[in-house]
Amino acid sequence: MKKITRMLIFSAVALYLTSLWNEGFKVNFSPYIFVRTVLLVTFFYYLVIPISKIILFPVNLLTLGLLSTVLYFVLFYVFITRFSLVQIKPWEFTGLTFNGLAVKSMQINYPLNLLLSSISLSFIINLLEGIL
Repeated sequence: MKKITRMLIFSAVALYLTSLWNEGFKVNFSPYIFVRTVLLVTFFYYLVIPISKIILFPVNLLTLGLLSTVLYFVLFYVFITRFSLVQIKPWEFTGLTFNGLAVKSMQINYPLNLLLSSISLSFIINLLEGIL
């Protein structure tokens, strides 16, 4: 029970943090829809991804992990478009300056934003799992 609760909390935190930094990743925070979104992300990252890793392990070895990256991207796209609980759209990144390091402003299109969102969710969930 403790692991399931942690999975749900990690998914909720990942959705919230991704929506904070990514202006093109919109989550509806009304309680009913947000709970459904958290359940969907939890199902995706803790059930679908591990099963796909087991099934596609030999092919993943041959392609040096490229197939799994493409698969996660496609699965994330299908889950987002099929259930439409999260809105992902293009956005204008205004740039960033930190300690003399500058990142220029750029236009983030839909496929790139979808990729950034899936990487962000996965990174945050894995980071939280690593910490706890």
